[in-house]
Amino acid sequence: MVRSRRRRYAARVNYLSSSRLAGASALAALLLLAGCSANTQGPRRDGSVGVAENTVSACSDGVDNDRDGLTDCDDPGCAGVPACVGTTPGDSGTLPPVDSGTGECAAVRVEAMTGFTPVDIVWVIDNSGSMSEEASLVQTNINSFATAFAGVGIDLHVVLITSPGFVEVPAPLGTDPVRFLRVNASVASSDSLDVLLRTFPMYSSFLRRSAVMHFIEVTDDESNMGASAFISAMQGMLGKNFRFHSIASPPGSTHSPFGIGITQPGCAGPSGEAADNGDTYWELSRLTGGRTFSICSEDWSGLFGDLSATIAVAMPLPCVYDIPTPPDGMSFDPARVNIVHTRTDGSTTTIPFVRDYTGCTDQGWYYDGDPTDPDRIVVCPNTCRVFEADTTGRVDVALGCATLLI
Repeated sequence: MVRSRRRRYAARVNYLSSSRLAGASALAALLLLAGCSANTQGPRRDGSVGVAENTVSACSDGVDNDRDGLTDCDDPGCAGVPACVGTTPGDSGTLPPVDSGTGECAAVRVEAMTGFTPVDIVWVIDNSGSMSEEASLVQTNINSFATAFAGVGIDLHVVLITSPGFVEVPAPLGTDPVRFLRVNASVASSDSLDVLLRTFPMYSSFLRRSAVMHFIEVTDDESNMGASAFISAMQGMLGKNFRFHSIASPPGSTHSPFGIGITQPGCAGPSGEAADNGDTYWELSRLTGGRTFSICSEDWSGLFGDLSATIAVAMPLPCVYDIPTPPDGMSFDPARVNIVHTRTDGSTTTIPFVRDYTGCTDQGWYYDGDPTDPDRIVVCPNTCRVFEADTTGRVDVALGCATLLI
């Protein structure tokens, strides 16, 4: 089946074709070397003629139907057959191993460009009684925060989640329905992460597929949900990476309430004393590449300025890619994709495939959605940071080459 996919890229996209392989012999090679494979009978690797091994019956009969030396689920042609998912020897549970191949049947090249990618920011503000002074500071500074983004030409969407009346965002941002969305929800001392997940249906349509995603937490307490659990759940909802920034009490902070000499966790500052240290939030920021700030800071205008500078970073190479459309007569094979990053000096790195977001311990990419029928390619956070720093390189997403597995 030929897949038709719409492409949405902030950067300039140049489509490459298989024209680098000329003539009918090159096309025949592409048909055999998969990535894009034809569902027809025809010559196989040993020169004989067989039946394509890509159906439920052909992939479960114990016969090497296409005579390529690989039987049933060992054959890459059976990758999309449900019975073979997770059963192929050497499989991680989602994709089969692949044979080697050199033909390229479709590719997308994205060149780095100077400029800014759209930014979506979700603020979640603890509205417990001890947070009233901090709420006032957020309300005072959030417009200048938005203005800083507009000043450099960044298309910004802001979501604010807190209880009704706790923080009122003034005009112009607070009265702009295109750029601002308020979600009224009570955010107790320790359930900010739960609220972000629970209210996701209320703000998901306001988020944009092409935008860089940031969350900003403001609290004087600790979370009742772990950092890894939140990352896994939110990443599954978003279908892409995000960064989480924390304005909370730094780990290890203590204060002496009422000056009686007994210490307890939580920082102390001009706006009062924190109820507890935000260890989980700081860990969440570390894991996602976000920033951390003390809620006991004296200078909140400077805090907002630092946060703006962190978020307003040019994104020359995107971190989410649509899958190229195979040529007519060929079908997409998820096990035959390569992603190559080419730097300014010409050096290249083939980005390894990982099963899903949980495999992003370092560099890598994974499929968004069902790995046997994916929608998009998403690069891991560490790889995304490498792309962010490269203002002159390029990324090639190619079908028809053996996937580099780790």
